[in-house]
Amino acid sequence: MDSADWPIPPDDVLGCPVPIARFVARTDLAVVALRHVVAYPAGCALHLHLAIRRGPLDQATWERIDSSHAGGYPGPTDAGLQFRVSRGSLVDVGGGSSSGDDRYRGDRQLWLSPLPAEPFEFSVEWRKVGLARTAITLDGRAIAEAAARAEPYWP
Repeated sequence: MDSADWPIPPDDVLGCPVPIARFVARTDLAVVALRHVVAYPAGCALHLHLAIRRGPLDQATWERIDSSHAGGYPGPTDAGLQFRVSRGSLVDVGGGSSSGDDRYRGDRQLWLSPLPAEPFEFSVEWRKVGLARTAITLDGRAIAEAAARAEPYWP
């Protein structure tokens, strides 16, 4: 299979980072931040950071949130965490997480394809932690321009 056909970031191309650092959503309990985007000819990887403080969440809810992200991958229900885009499709590539009695931190990588060429909406929803659907607009043109600078490892 040609790396341009993969539904995940290719492992033989040096992607070009796009300096997008933005909060996607922020509440009293939860933060979802887009740290950066890495652009490739066939798509881009969105690198996210998630943080939750327990606050008033009861023990059962807290344990479901924590166990649904064990190892960084979503569980069967993923405690309601959802990502969407207005153009293209997203694949959750994975990540990692750590948690304690009152804090959760995690990183996620999402693969968006095809490569966006126009501005597009990226949204998150995580109702279990009080985060209603929240969206930001990202500059698809800047991502496409960066993708033109991505280089294969071998000619």
